[in-house]
Order: sequence, then C-alpha cells, then structure tokens
Amino acid sequence: MKKEDFLEEYVKAIRDGNAAVFAGAGLSRPSGFVNWKELLRPLAKRIGLDIEKEHDLTAVAQYISNDAWNRASINQTLIDAFAKDVDINDNIKILTKLPIYTYWTTNYDCLIETGLAAADRRPDVKHNSKQLPVTVRDRDAVV
Repeated sequence: MKKEDFLEEYVKAIRDGNAAVFAGAGLSRPSGFVNWKELLRPLAKRIGLDIEKEHDLTAVAQYISNDAWNRASINQTLIDAFAKDVDINDNIKILTKLPIYTYWTTNYDCLIETGLAAADRRPDVKHNSKQLPVTVRDRDAVV
C-alpha cells in the first residue's frame, strides 16, 4: 500500500471513529525512555551476551530470568527505567488530541495516559486481559 493510500484510509477511519493506535517504544524514546535493547543491555552483559548480536530480545529476557532463577533483576531494571518524570513529546501530544478512541501499547510508561489527560480526555486504562470486558463509564479513550 502506498503512503498516500494509507493516509487516506486512516483519515477515513478517524472520521468514522474506527481508528486505533498501536504504540511501541519508539513513541516514548523522544521523552527519554529506553527501548528493549538498551533496557536489557547491562543485564545481558552480566550473563555474557552481546546484545548487538541478539535478535530475539524476549529470549534474552528469559535467559536473564533463568540465570537469576527469578525476574527480580528485570523487574528492578523496569522500575528504574520507567519511574522517572519526563515530559510528553510532540508525537504523544498530536496522537492524544486526535479523535482516536483506542490506544494499544506495549510500553511500561504512562505517556499516552498523560497525553490524554493533558488533552482533557479521560482514559479507561486496561492493564490485563481480564479488564477488557469491563468499561469505566464516561471515558474518552481506552488504553
């Protein structure tokens, strides 16, 4: 599909209320958050892996967890990486002002939620699959 065709279809989906956003780590990077590779780099080094040679980062995380016999080092790394105050970036500001009602993300940060609040929108945030069928009333978006 050509870029122009995609844009035309996506604008139509926004107008019809059917558009959604799937946001990965790239959306959070301009605000100062790390991607998976940077997050796992020091942990991988501890177990003798060169993160630049690895392509399956989920497997790397599993190796790290197996080496320590638990997820504690990964959990602490996540907390350290994402428990900092950052400003929402321009891409977040734009996406959360659009009349889009569904946001999917793999990110541990709360930038989308913060962006929605800054745009005077109230998100219904789902953290696990059990929350999907439950709706918080009077919300402008689901994350």
